[in-house]
Amino acid sequence: MAEDDDDFIMEEFEWALKDPTEEKLRQLGEVVSIITGKIVDAIGQLENRISSLEENVSSMDSRISSLSSRASSVAAESAAEVGSSTPSPPTSPSVGAAPGPAPASAGGGGPPSGGGGGMTMMGELKALLAARRKKVEGGDKQA
Repeated sequence: MAEDDDDFIMEEFEWALKDPTEEKLRQLGEVVSIITGKIVDAIGQLENRISSLEENVSSMDSRISSLSSRASSVAAESAAEVGSSTPSPPTSPSVGAAPGPAPASAGGGGPPSGGGGGMTMMGELKALLAARRKKVEGGDKQA
């Protein structure tokens, strides 16, 4: 039917432009009015579709925000669970209270007590070995 409308419109324009008279120009005006009406209807339908799409996007944004906040909540709970399990290892070293100097050196090493303590001990060992070497080398020079 749309093709028939297109053909009709083209015929009307061609007919009116061949021999323009007042009657033909009025009929051409009617054709233009019909076309304008169809364009207005199409624009109205597009506006309705766009409005519907905007509502759907807004709804999806709301759902995404809700899911994002839920994911953040779950991540925070997971971090809290991991955090609550992390203090367990420090209670184990406190049970072995005999190694008192290890926590002191670990405190000087930095926040990661296990890794920092190991590095501090290694640093102390290197320093002791270097001092011993200097002492030995100094003793060899004196002898």
